[in-house]
Amino acid sequence: MSQLQTTGPGAPHIAVVGGGLAGMAAALACADAGANVSVFEKRARLGGLTWSFLHDGLTMDNGQHVFLRCCTAYLDFLDRIGSAGDVELQERLDVTVLRAGGGPGTDGATESAVLRRDRWRAPLHLARSLLSYGLVPWAERARIGPAALALSRLDLDDPALDGQTFADWLVRHHQGRRPYPPCGS
Repeated sequence: MSQLQTTGPGAPHIAVVGGGLAGMAAALACADAGANVSVFEKRARLGGLTWSFLHDGLTMDNGQHVFLRCCTAYLDFLDRIGSAGDVELQERLDVTVLRAGGGPGTDGATESAVLRRDRWRAPLHLARSLLSYGLVPWAERARIGPAALALSRLDLDDPALDGQTFADWLVRHHQGRRPYPPCGS
């Protein structure tokens, strides 16, 4: 952003609509450039889709799809807004995924599977977890390797990619109609 006049009565006033991550980042950038900034958010809290709530005594986080140590810009943003101390990063990815109601043959019981990173380098770091991930049928797990290889060969600058959804791409690469069943399915 170009340099603006110093904040104060003569500085431009910028209105940012939405107090989610993008809105807050835009507001900070404008303020850093010297503008007076007002953020308009319809909810009583900032953060947009990034928020936490309590459920049965557990804190549930809803936020970025992926938040890892390599997300340095996000970590810097959290530090900037004074929230760096409110997050916890695992030393090594270890997530238990629950599917309420279970799948076929489970009599409605909750199923679980674990995604755990091994010490191997990417892309093998999740291989053992993905191969044993019981929420995805074995036949689809066996096809993860070829699909991952095809994914790594995509030309991200190819405009044709914008005309398809990731779900459709997964189906074309034999990953099933719903490779990651949502809760309650």
